[in-house]
Order: sequence, then C-alpha cells, then structure tokens
Amino acid sequence: MKIMKYSLMISGVYLLTGCLGGQPSIPKVEEAEVNKYEKAYMAEYETIKKQNENYKPSFKWVQPKNKKEECKIYVGINPNDDKTIKSGYSLLWDGECKDGFAYGLGREIENTMLENLQQIGFYENGKAVDYCVVFDPINNWEVNGECSYDFNRPDHYVKTLINEKNGDLQISYEFGIKASRNNAQMIMKTYPFYNQIDYLKVYPNFSYVIADKTRDEFDDKSYIFGIKDHKNGQLNGFGFQKSKAGYMSSGEVIGGRIVRAVELPESYINRGNAIFSEIKNEANIALNAQRKALNIKEKYKNQICKDSIKIDFMDNDEYKAICKEDEKIAELKIKIDAKLAQINQAKQAKREQMSQERLVQVREAEAMAAQRRAAAAEEANNQAAWDSVNRSIQNMNNNMQMQQLNNNLMMYNFMPKRHDVYLH
Repeated sequence: MKIMKYSLMISGVYLLTGCLGGQPSIPKVEEAEVNKYEKAYMAEYETIKKQNENYKPSFKWVQPKNKKEECKIYVGINPNDDKTIKSGYSLLWDGECKDGFAYGLGREIENTMLENLQQIGFYENGKAVDYCVVFDPINNWEVNGECSYDFNRPDHYVKTLINEKNGDLQISYEFGIKASRNNAQMIMKTYPFYNQIDYLKVYPNFSYVIADKTRDEFDDKSYIFGIKDHKNGQLNGFGFQKSKAGYMSSGEVIGGRIVRAVELPESYINRGNAIFSEIKNEANIALNAQRKALNIKEKYKNQICKDSIKIDFMDNDEYKAICKEDEKIAELKIKIDAKLAQINQAKQAKREQMSQERLVQVREAEAMAAQRRAAAAEEANNQAAWDSVNRSIQNMNNNMQMQQLNNNLMMYNFMPKRHDVYLH
C-alpha cells in the first residue's frame, strides 16, 4: 500500500500587531536585503536535495492473506521498521488477480497494530493506477486523489480529517500537492468551525505561510504572510500583513519576534501574492483529482454493496461498513450543525457584547462632551458673574466719585470767593 505523508506546519500566523507601515521613520529595505533569508533557506534546500538524490522509496511485494493464487501488492515500508514482519500485520485484497499481481477494481485492506489502512482503485501489476481513495476508519481520515507511486511525480490530493475527543468535534480539509524530489508541498487548509484558511508552501527546511482571515469578522486583519523555520517552528524572515481597512504593515521577524518595522519593496509583496496564487491553483487541481477518485469509490461501492455479496475472509459487517457511509455522514451533519449553532450563539453574544461596549463608549464620549460643555458653560457663567461684580464695583466707584464731586461742589458754594483760597 502506498504511504502518504503530510506535514502541516501551522493553523494560524500572527506576524505584526498594529499598523507599522507608512510612517516616515520606517526604513525601506532593498531587494538584496529582503532576499537574504530565502536565499539562505534555498541554498540549504539544495544541499538537502543533493544528500537525497539517490533516495528511493522502500517497498515490498506482499501476498494478500486471503488469496491462494499469487496476487502480489505493492506495499510501502520503512526499511528501519518493517511493519509487514510485525505481529498483527495482515493484508487483504478483494479484487481479481492477473499474472501474479492484484488487478482490476478492488480494495486492499492493511491491518497493523495502530492502523487499518484501506485503498480503493483500479489496479494493474499490483498498484492502483491514476486515482485512488485511501482511508483509515480507526483514525478517521480519508484521502482522495492521484496515485502515482513515483517520488519524482507529486500527487494532488484532498484529505479530510475528523477528530472527536471528549465530545469536542474538530474537522479539517486539506487540498494540495504532495512534496516530490524537486517540488515543495503546497497546501490549502480549511476548518468548518474556524473562519480562517491556511496556505502553505512547504520545503523540508522552511515554509511560506499565509493566513487568510477575511471571513473572521472579529479580526481586523485580512491576510498575513511570513516564513517559518522548521528547526525551531518560529517565523523567521521578512513578512507583511494587510488589514481589512486596506493598510499594509511589514517587518523583519527573527525567532518569532519582531525586531523592526520596515517598508518592503513591491517585488516582495508581489512574490507573496504569486505564492498565494500558486497554492490556490494546486488546490483547484486537487479538487478535480478528488472528483475522479470519488467516482472510482462510487463504482466500487456499487460493486460490493449488494445484499447478495458475502465474504468469508473478514467480518462481513465490518467489510461492508463502507456501504453505510451516507448514514454516518447524516449523523456527522447533526453534530456539525449542533456545533455551528453553538459557535453562532457565541458569535452573537460577542457581537452584542461589542455593541454594548461601543454603546458604553459612545455614552462615555457623550458624557465627556457634556461635561466639557457644562464646564465651558460654568466657566462662561463664572465669567459673567465676575463681569457683573466688576460692573457693580465700577458703578460704585463711579457713584462715589460723583458723590465726592457733588460734595466738593457744595463746599465750593459755601466757601468765600477769594482768589487766595484754593479749591482742593
């Protein structure tokens, strides 16, 4: 059975907090400087490729336990930990055999101590050709897509992972292309219960990571772009983010910490957008591959899900569990709807809380404005009162001066009119 590996590195990235771009004091980095991290990572990647240029996937031809005639199947193995020789290992095949190999439409069922891997496809010479469906009912994941068995040719795939522990249901959908000898893995990952989409271009030593938050009404960011180092799992390099208001902020990050805000050259922003488009394109190809793989699965189910079909090499109900997928999907939908209802209820509560907080802020602003108006009015009233007092004092002064003048005039009238008497 073909081994499929996945290396998701993030579920979300927060590069910068606050709007750092557009300020006069922020330095602008040139093309040579902004490329230094990627240049070092790509040089390291080329070294890794040279070290692994002679690598060939390990496999064995395994005879299915339930077949008496020779009917070998290709099984990928770890040469340092061969699962096929361990206790509890078994391989079953329910299709035809031709020239000593598995042939035609069928399913291989591989049991180990930890997994129950099953693969459906059209087989030639012991391998599924073109498209196949791989799933593990124990660990609750399924992969639909291309099947090439060639390390030089990457496969497009869609992976569904359902995880339910202690009543908490988590689901993720992964679309993209696997890594190959000369190509990076590219993944678009979505989550029904989270308003974020992750995009990753994954090399052995580093990844480009993009978080799309456009659907998250409670986050002011729309897109975040950065570089992740696989040695320490931290962002390391230049990155940028765009807010929903249209502001762009960018900076240099070392070991997950922002060391400075910078203005990036337009070419670097364009490169991030190009990687974004590249990943989305591979995801669209993966969706097309999924449709073809699911068509094969449906043909297989039509072949074995008849009441007349009985098998004796394993429990018949377990073998036909695949025929009751619609019932399982209906049960899963009920759980999904219930969790979405809880999430929407929590969102509504948060909206109401935010609305209440905004109302309080408005009221506080209005109260402050009213206080300022009252203070201004009080100050104006105080000034008017002082003006009134001043006028009263002035009037009193004027009256006193007039009275004094009258008194002086009366004394003047009674005084003798002599030229040697002075009027004071």
